[in-house]
Amino acid sequence: MSRTLPIALLLAALSAGAASATTVSPKTALQDFNAVIFTNASTTSDIEGAAVIGGNFSGATVYTDPATGKLSGYGALTVFGSTNGNPINLDDGGSAYVGGSKGATLNFNGGGSYIAAPTSDIANFQSTFTALSQSLAGLSANDTLPTTGNNELISATHTSNGVAVFDITAAQLSSIPSYQIALDGAKSIIFNVSGSTVNFNANDESGVTGASDIIWNFYQAKTVTLGTQIAGTVLAPLANVTNDNQIDGTLVANSWSGNGELHDYPYQGNLPANCISAAPEPSTWALLLLGIGGIGLMLRRARKTTAIRPTDAVTA
Repeated sequence: MSRTLPIALLLAALSAGAASATTVSPKTALQDFNAVIFTNASTTSDIEGAAVIGGNFSGATVYTDPATGKLSGYGALTVFGSTNGNPINLDDGGSAYVGGSKGATLNFNGGGSYIAAPTSDIANFQSTFTALSQSLAGLSANDTLPTTGNNELISATHTSNGVAVFDITAAQLSSIPSYQIALDGAKSIIFNVSGSTVNFNANDESGVTGASDIIWNFYQAKTVTLGTQIAGTVLAPLANVTNDNQIDGTLVANSWSGNGELHDYPYQGNLPANCISAAPEPSTWALLLLGIGGIGLMLRRARKTTAIRPTDAVTA
């Protein structure tokens, strides 16, 4: 058999595997999920929309008032680890996937049931949202905060393609006593917040204004503590997030300890095109690397076989 045939077959298999890899669009996920947590999550309060949890989950009520449906192939609650703690209510006919042990009773209110595993795992979400966070952090700021004061007005007075970008340090954020946000015609506001530890306790006097058009991007944070209501998507892919009040938007975090509700305000704002590409699953990259290594090994063996010809053998 020709040595090129196995190599051709291997390349074809790798190509097919890469083409069929399941990806998650970050914007679609922000619209279809109220919570995306990469590891463990626990909350004593309601999650209005759908949730996907990479580790173990202890919760109260999920899918109480979903604004949209969930991503195809996922339940209203998707837990790749185990459930534990008190019974969890799953409302509005939502279904659930639990990959580990079902330690907590799930009350399916409205006809839901347990379903099969979705087509991608939590690593897919993690790589996608980590890439999104870093891409947003790389955007050039075109707006600035006003002088710190009570009920300060944060206005999106300058935009690029409808997107206002603010660069804020964790210290600046913690120094705000109270604030309002004015979109002023902007299609989206991105708050890029630097710093490894974030404590945000300012009173949001504007309520849910802009909740579907704002992203709080805590791109460096390992710990995020939200002491008061916050409107907009909270994107903290490296952090443990604790909220003591409601989040009016999607929460994306490494882990989560929640004492406040998650209200389902799907993100509808504009994102620069270079920030919304879906990342391939890590397993796909592993397959490609393995395949490349296999091709290299086959080529080395082929060279050795060619080098040692019958006429070159030593006669006893």
